[in-house]
Amino acid sequence: MTRGRLPKKGLEDAILVAKARGTVMIFLQNKETLCDFMIMGNSHIVFVRVKTAGRIRGTREEIGREFPDPIMELKCFPSSGLILKELWIYSRYGIWRFFRIEDTGMVEICQNGTPLKNPFQVVERTVRAVYPRKTGAALVKG
Repeated sequence: MTRGRLPKKGLEDAILVAKARGTVMIFLQNKETLCDFMIMGNSHIVFVRVKTAGRIRGTREEIGREFPDPIMELKCFPSSGLILKELWIYSRYGIWRFFRIEDTGMVEICQNGTPLKNPFQVVERTVRAVYPRKTGAALVKG
């Protein structure tokens, strides 16, 4: 169950980023919704949950402790090589981080879905690239 307002602005930006990865299907939002939208790519389907983060610069473990409900909801989807589950978080300043939820934990990824080699370096570069707030279109170009 979600608490608080829906992340309207963040969801709009996230959909622009998602469209760069494939066809997007947006789900009707209510209390039982497990994800915000689905991306249908060439070889996979990605279920995405978008959340606002009070603290964006935490480790994977800290992010996992801050968002236990969305992570458990995403784990409800079946696991396979064709079905991916992702948690996208953003700050009120427009800084984004992307995580793939796996059975064994979380992996930080780039906005295009590829795993990060050094997450902390990329987060610092992302902060400089995205701050001050840019639109989702600027995220796609960046």
